[in-house]
Amino acid sequence: MSAVYPKLPKVNDVAIESKFLSTDEHSVLLSWAEDEFSHGRLKTNPSGPFRYFNRYEKGDSVPDVFWEVRQRTISNFSITDYEDEPKFRCFLGCNTEGGFVGRHTDSAPPDKHHIRMNIMVSKPLRGGIPFVNGKTIDIEERDMWCFFPAIMPHASSPVLGNRNRFVLSIGILVPRNSVP
Repeated sequence: MSAVYPKLPKVNDVAIESKFLSTDEHSVLLSWAEDEFSHGRLKTNPSGPFRYFNRYEKGDSVPDVFWEVRQRTISNFSITDYEDEPKFRCFLGCNTEGGFVGRHTDSAPPDKHHIRMNIMVSKPLRGGIPFVNGKTIDIEERDMWCFFPAIMPHASSPVLGNRNRFVLSIGILVPRNSVP
């Protein structure tokens, strides 16, 4: 029998944790994200122009705070029985001017729920606003939002201006019967 995670949002809701990153964590992750992008370590995202990403696994060269924040996002919802989402796992996404996430849903095995916990590391001056299930998600830098991407269509508005949008995205799978 799987545990039930009452702290998770309902399947059609979005949970938002304001100021999820401390200012120190934010500083480290923002510097790292900018370094990943400026040194060409983010790959072109085939899903659209002006989009870049890289996925990360244990053993990859990332700041220690990356793994600490990843674990805290999961434990924030008291999740203990999970596996990494196999396609994208944890990734850093970057949208430059004109870049946006087109409306889509992600996949999940039939017996699992796919959960995404996204953290806004860098918010553009304008644009880059996330939408989930047709609703605008009001997010600031350091905020985290959690939702079910295989059930809820999601997207973002185009980035306007020269400040990049960096999002740290943590994906896991949980047993379908563990979600209230």
